[in-house]
Amino acid sequence: MQRGYMEKTKGTHTRIIESFSSDGCPLCAILRRDELDSLYQWVSHSNNTAKNSGRIRQFLDAGGFCNYHFWQFQEVCTHYGIANIGAQLIEKLLEILGMNKQKCPDNALKHRKKISDPWFAECPLCFELKEKEGGYLEELLVILKHNGFKPVYEHSCGLCIPHYIKAINYIDDASLMVFLYETQIYQLERIRTNACSFISKRYPPQRWKQTEDEKKAWFQAIEKIVGRSGV
Repeated sequence: MQRGYMEKTKGTHTRIIESFSSDGCPLCAILRRDELDSLYQWVSHSNNTAKNSGRIRQFLDAGGFCNYHFWQFQEVCTHYGIANIGAQLIEKLLEILGMNKQKCPDNALKHRKKISDPWFAECPLCFELKEKEGGYLEELLVILKHNGFKPVYEHSCGLCIPHYIKAINYIDDASLMVFLYETQIYQLERIRTNACSFISKRYPPQRWKQTEDEKKAWFQAIEKIVGRSGV
């Protein structure tokens, strides 16, 4: 039990450090991979029913994915798998609406509550990623307490603003807070400089002098401000 926990912790530790070399927010990079891995796990269950799959039962209980993850799911799932879970979701929705059992209530608010309470639960994939996100934030702050990793983080894109704000809630070290604050400003200024330089070299012959950092500044600017898509 202890050995398994240590291996899991070591794996997370390594993944976060490796994500410093990504072009964007290190936590967004990890969560993107987790998101895709999880989507494929859901795909592997898409031809099952609630009777033989706990995942499908969880999926139906939640009323399916959120809008964003449902459309992501359809890009990697087969049409047969989507049709299968779609039919099961519609069956549940018909049950909730009470088709052929009772007339629509006269009170619209009561009718809306009757539908929304059992239908709009939290997206199971969003919930899974939120749970992992908290653990990643805690592990990142443990890593950044070691001076050997600070220069590597400093020269990366660093945390996006949404993850930077969330990280503040986990910090209990004043010196670490100062480091993250000053590093955030340094990274933002560097990305702005690269973005401006990228624009100034838009036309030939200056275009051929664009650096690799300047070429990816457009992506880093968006990622730094809002984080990964879908959150």
